[in-house]
Amino acid sequence: MLCLASVLCVRMSSSQAEEDPHRAHDEKCMEYFTEIIEIQKFREMLTTGAEFLIKRYERGNLTKKELDSTLVVWHNAESRLRQKVTKIYDVAYSEKCFENIESKEKR
Repeated sequence: MLCLASVLCVRMSSSQAEEDPHRAHDEKCMEYFTEIIEIQKFREMLTTGAEFLIKRYERGNLTKKELDSTLVVWHNAESRLRQKVTKIYDVAYSEKCFENIESKEKR
């Protein structure tokens, strides 16, 4: 009986060891996805703000100089965020994070 219990424990621990790399991979992918979503939401918020300022300028509530200086800041922030999210996408693709999603969606 003790021998059977020890064999079962060894089998359970080896199967858990096999699942842990998958779990760690899935968790890392979720971190990438979460960061991508946060950055994309922030980019959307900044774009909405820039559009609002353009409308204020069109209504005469903002000078051309104020609009231009604000849009320069927006453009710089947008460029940095775009580069950052592209790098995260590249890493996530290289680690095959999107392949797992695609195969799960096909099921």
